[in-house]
This record gives sequence, structure tokens and C-alpha cells, in this order.
Amino acid sequence: MRILVTGGAGYLGNHLVRLLIERGHQVRVFDRLCFGDAPVPALTELGCEVVRGDIRRLGDFPDLMNGVEGIVHIAGLANDPSCDLDPLMALDVNLEGTKDLAHRAIAAGVRRFAFASSCSVYGKGVFEMLDEDCPTNPVSVYAQSKLDSERALIALKSNTFEPVIARPATLFGWSARMRFDLAINLMVATAMRNGEIKVYGGGSQWRPFVHVRDAARAFVDMVEAPAADVSGQVFNVGSDKNNYRIIDLAHLVAGLIDGIKIDVMKEDEDLRSYNVQFGKLARVLKFQPEWSAERGAIEIRDWLRSDPVDPFTAIHFNVRRMKELLGTPVAAGGEAVAPRFIPLSPPSIGAEEEHAVIDVLRSGWLTTGAKVTEFEHRFAEKVGAPHAVAVSSCTAALHLCLVEAGAGPGGEVITSPLTWVSTANTVVNMGAKLVLADVQPDTLNIDPAAIERAITPRTKAIMPVHLAGQPCDLDAIYAIGKKHGVTVIEDAAHALGAAYKGKSIGNCGAPTCFSFYPVKNITTIEGGMITLRNEGQAHTLRLLAHNGLSTLAWNRYSGDAPPASPEVVRPGFKYNMTNVGAAMGIEQIKKLDSFIAARRRMARMYASVLSDVDEIELPRVIEDVQHAWHLYIVKLRLEALTVPREEIARLLRLENVGTGVHFVAVHKHKYYRETLGVRDSDLPHASALSDSILSLPLHPGLTDKNVRDVADALKKVLAHTRR
Repeated sequence: MRILVTGGAGYLGNHLVRLLIERGHQVRVFDRLCFGDAPVPALTELGCEVVRGDIRRLGDFPDLMNGVEGIVHIAGLANDPSCDLDPLMALDVNLEGTKDLAHRAIAAGVRRFAFASSCSVYGKGVFEMLDEDCPTNPVSVYAQSKLDSERALIALKSNTFEPVIARPATLFGWSARMRFDLAINLMVATAMRNGEIKVYGGGSQWRPFVHVRDAARAFVDMVEAPAADVSGQVFNVGSDKNNYRIIDLAHLVAGLIDGIKIDVMKEDEDLRSYNVQFGKLARVLKFQPEWSAERGAIEIRDWLRSDPVDPFTAIHFNVRRMKELLGTPVAAGGEAVAPRFIPLSPPSIGAEEEHAVIDVLRSGWLTTGAKVTEFEHRFAEKVGAPHAVAVSSCTAALHLCLVEAGAGPGGEVITSPLTWVSTANTVVNMGAKLVLADVQPDTLNIDPAAIERAITPRTKAIMPVHLAGQPCDLDAIYAIGKKHGVTVIEDAAHALGAAYKGKSIGNCGAPTCFSFYPVKNITTIEGGMITLRNEGQAHTLRLLAHNGLSTLAWNRYSGDAPPASPEVVRPGFKYNMTNVGAAMGIEQIKKLDSFIAARRRMARMYASVLSDVDEIELPRVIEDVQHAWHLYIVKLRLEALTVPREEIARLLRLENVGTGVHFVAVHKHKYYRETLGVRDSDLPHASALSDSILSLPLHPGLTDKNVRDVADALKKVLAHTRR
């Protein structure tokens, strides 16, 4: 039989693979090799195929199941301390990895699936003696992950899939991949090297033990047994004779080595105590362990006498080795800081939005209608603006405002080079000249002094961009516009929820354009809004957004609409928002205050946990503004690093941290490099920032742990790339 052994290069796996091969099986090992590849040559010499891989990344190995008839799944985070480092990582490895492997096994037609659970599922034992029919009582993440995996596998049992669950006692004994974080092995090591044994919690707690070779034999028996005997069954793996109180075990070990002191400590965080019965394994599989605890302790003692190995190095302790891996970049073989991917900025959508959208879909009126009008009113009220015009995107909003400002051939529009390219594209597609004014290096916002220098008699509009949610210096920009008779149009795609000198962005005077793209502070899937103070201007922009028609579809086709033919008053555009999007927007605007509060809190947390990182510069908030924190942009001090920004972003992605660049400066894009004739030296601040800024994850769903993980991942990557 061809057997796939996950974790086959580990402590138990080394014995299991050899025994399977001795029994005539072909073996394929799948192992992360967290503890190095030292066991690999010996395994390959035996004729074993070794595949290096992560149980969480099975999709990267489409041929793994080829020819496989049985699986022994022992890979995983193998004790309480390792799982406690990060419970999510533990669940992903031990539970989700197991379920994924099982489903892939079923799809590949693999029948037998032996799973390594643990006697730790009994936790703080409910009864004095525990067999497979007794209640489980897990008291750790590790034990819970094993129990949940058992249940998931048993639920998959069928005529073609035969899961069998092994609950090994605590392992002991020598292995080619040695561990000294196991009770008997550790007691012997501390006695041999330190002359003492420490017993925690008083020592009255019970533990069952099984030699690693005996455990390997039990797994082989489960693979080879008839399905009628083992399919869907749970077996405790060990020996009744190897149940010990910890204090008694300490005396047993001390009796094998001269001059050993036993130090009993009363306090212990470990709540486990279980005396386990192993009769079922003996009855069903005729299994009898060969190794006593005393014989195993002697084995370890004699090996340590003959080998100068240091048993206390990290390689022999799962939790210490895991800490080392967490501190090593994934690109160098380490473990990702974040157990699951932390996206840059997903939308925050709940049941309220879902219900609102369904109601609109069922209403039969999907395009512009009453929901759009309601959303406009709610939005205007939220920002304190007299009028609001809903449109299909922020790009559409900017376009309409530029049309109203008279931008077109022969005219010029001044904006920031640090903006999304749709701003620049809109200007160019109107036939106007795009003029870029440099930014302030600390705020990343357009510099009023640079705007003043860029003004000409042909300037039709100034479009300041409130980058990341921080308002620009509006007093200075408005003054420039007034001085030269030039329209100011605020690009507030990032700035919903921001305020300038006590006034909400959207109510500072100039037409202001907002975005509701999915990553923005609120979303309508796609959508935008223009806020204005002038009623006539609002009427004109609404008309232009609806093809220049004198009446909207709702006014023409709703049940109480008077019969009338639509009439084009002015050639316009199809920039209307849908009722579906507006229904979402209504629910989202209700949550805006909580969204912004969450963003501000996370920004403060970032500032706290990243303040000591020399390789980055944190965002600066100017006085008299309230930042909306759409983005959290750090500046990399590239002179202190050995790699460019793109490599930092790639390494962070390997650590499961999403990032973004906001933005590549407009004049650095291919089209604008070739047509604008702007050199980096013409816009020195924007040019430098374009290569060095990096946006970190920021959204209302971000947790405190996410922020810590992002910060730790960034510190880890920078520590390994600094000069």
C-alpha cells in the first residue's frame, strides 16, 4: 500500500515511516521540515519520497495524492505552548489543515485515514478513569483543535472513506528528530544536565505515557486493520501501566540517576489531569506496548551519556523553535507573523446592507429612484452641506464639476501628482492641460505655494486631494482660487468623516467630490457624491448626471408620475447612481461615525506600536483638522534599507499582510512620462514619496491583534532588510 505520512520527518514520524517500510508499504512523506532537513537523507535512503510543504498550502501540491491508498496524518502544532503562541495559527494548522487534507483524500479516492489526536482531549478528566466513551473536557487550544478535528473526520465516514482516530498518550523515548519538551524526556535531561527535576503543580496530576516506537506500531496497525474493526472508531494509544502521577514519575527518573534533587512547586497553569484506560486498543487490535516508562527513561539516560548533545537548544523544543520561525522571514524559511491574511481595506458590510439591497431587488425598481433621493438627503445632513448629488463614481463627480467649471481645450487644471490616475485621466480626456503641483513632504497633500506658482491665465480649476483622509490647507487654497478667480473642486475620495477647522469636509465652501468604491470609508459598491452650497449648481450637476434630461426616470415611470416625454436640456452624461447602491449607502452612512472612530483608534494604535521603528516615518496630522484615516501611509527611509519598497511589500505579503501604494505619482506612469514632459526634479517631493510610501491595513474590521501582527511583521521584515 502507498501511504502518505504527513509530519513524517518529525519525532513520531521517523519511527512510523521506518516501520511502514519494514512492513512492505511504500511511503511518501509530506513535512514542513520546521526542525531542519537532517532526517531527510536517512528517509530517502530507505526509499521514502519526501515532499517539503505546509499542511495549510495543500493546493500548492496537486500531485500529492497520486497513487495514495492510505494516509497517516500526524503533522500539526504538537503541544499546548506552541498552540498558545497563536490560537488562530493552531486552528489553521491542526483543524483547517486536517479538514482540507481529508476532503482532498476523499476526492482522490483514499480510503484509510489515520489521524493523530491526543489524550489531552480529556483535559481535566471528568472521571477518575477515562476510556473512549468518557466525556472529553479539553482545557487548551491544542486539545480543542484535536477534538474538533476528530469530529470533522468522523462526520465524513462513509463506505469509501475510513477515518480512524488515535489518541496517543504523552510520548517519550529516543527519535532521530529528538524532543525534550515531553515530560519523561525532559525529566531525564534536566536530571542528567542539571542534577535536579522540577515538578510543577504539586505533582498529584495524572498523565498517561506511551513510547514513541509503540505509538508508531499502533498507527501501522490502524492502517492495516480491517475497516469493520477501525473505521469511524477512536482508540486511546498507550498502556494502563504507564499512567503516572507526575511526582511518582519524577521519583522513578530520579532513582535511575545518582544524586538527583526533586524540586516540587505548587503553582502551575496546566489544568490537565487524566488517568486513561487503553483496553479497547488491546481488545480490537491485540496491541500491547513493549516499552515501560522506566525502560524509556533508561534509553534517554544512556543516550545522553554517550552523546554530548545539548538537550535544551531550541531545536528540541517545539515552542522555542516556533518562536524562532516566527522571528525568521517567510522568504528565509520562517513562519508568517499573521496566521491568516490581513487585507488592506475590505468593505465593512453587515446584515443591514444585505437586507436593504434585497428589499430593493424585490421592489422591482433598481435604477435611480427614491432610495437615491433619501441617500442624498442623509449624506448632505451628515456632512452639513445644503445639497448633495449622487453619481456613479467619484471620477464622474470630478468630471461633472470640471464641466461646470468650464475646463476643456485651451484650459488648465491644477492637481496633486499623488492621486489616483482617474483624476488625471479625466482632465486629459476633456482636452484640458493637466498641471501637477508638488506636495508637502510631511502631509503628502498638495502645497499651496506650488499651486500659486502653477497658476496661469488659462487655469480653470484647482483640485486639491485630501490624501488618506487628511484635509489639505483649504484656507490657503481657497484664497488662491479667490485671488485668481479660479474654481476650487475638492477631491474628497478619501476624506468622508474628516473636518477642517471645525467644518466637515463637504461643507467648507467649494464643490466636494466623494467616493464610495468598496475600499472607501463607506461603500455603495460603486458610487460617488457631490456636495454643494449653491442650489442652482446642484440642479445643473444633477441634470448633467442624467443625460441632460429635464426629468429623471423615477419622475417619468413611477406609479404617480404624470405622463410626459423626456427632454434634453443640455448634453449630459449617464452618471446616475442606482437604487441598489443607494440602499447600501443609506445603511452605511448610519455607521459612518462608528467606522471613523474605529479607524482613528487603529491609527493611534499604529502610532504607538511603530513609534520606535527607525526605518519608517509615521504620518503627520496637522493642527485644526480631524483626519478620516482612510489610509495609514508610512514612509520608508530607503537609505536605511537594502531593498526597494516593492520588495518590502512582497515580503510583507509572505507574512500574510496586505499593503498598497497610494500612489505611484501621476507623472511616473508610462503615458504621462511620455506626454507631460515633467521630470522628477520638477516635483521632487512627490517623486521621492512615490517610491517610498506604503499603506498598511486599515479598516473598521481590523482587530487589536491584527494591528500587532502588522507591526510585528513590518518590524521583522525591516530588521532583515536594514543596512
